Amino acid sequence: MTTMEAVRDRILSHSLGLVSARGLSALSIGDLARDMELSRSALLAHFADRDALQIGVIEKAATLFVHDVVEAATSTAAGEARLRALFGRWLAWSRSPRLTGGCPFVHASAESDALPPGVRDKLEDFMTGWSDALKASIDDAKAAGQLAADTDAGQLVFELYGLYLSHHFWHWSMKDRMAQERTQRAFERLLAASRG
Repeated sequence: MTTMEAVRDRILSHSLGLVSARGLSALSIGDLARDMELSRSALLAHFADRDALQIGVIEKAATLFVHDVVEAATSTAAGEARLRALFGRWLAWSRSPRLTGGCPFVHASAESDALPPGVRDKLEDFMTGWSDALKASIDDAKAAGQLAADTDAGQLVFELYGLYLSHHFWHWSMKDRMAQERTQRAFERLLAASRG
């Protein structure tokens, strides 16, 4: 990694921590420069404007998410086992030490209407890709006879997102120590209902 790449990565890592706590809209070149004790021009050498910085943060978060959640789950057998691994790692992702305030995608999605079009498009692309990965895992479980053949993958993904968002709220906003356990129980009920 070159010095320029290392500085860019440091900026994005710091920004990701801020976004996970305050959202994309709170991210500004000026504040970030002060936080990191860099000049505005040093930041602008890496990101032409705030939109580019926000897109960079989404890309950084997506890269980490794919590594920590998707790729880590590929060692698990396709089907229900992989769906379980994906869901478990997804929950763990939202509690990662590098994410000081929770999942940056949850925060960014909550403010998506206020985001510039290019930033919103990048966020939607990631969210669509993740939904598609969950659907593929559900389809594999259906093909293996582990879930009922008539299971609506889109509906199940919708409900998994509901569990994830509920977990995020109860863990981060309510500081509920039972959030993980309650979410896991709800996940088990959801899978049981999907077996027919």
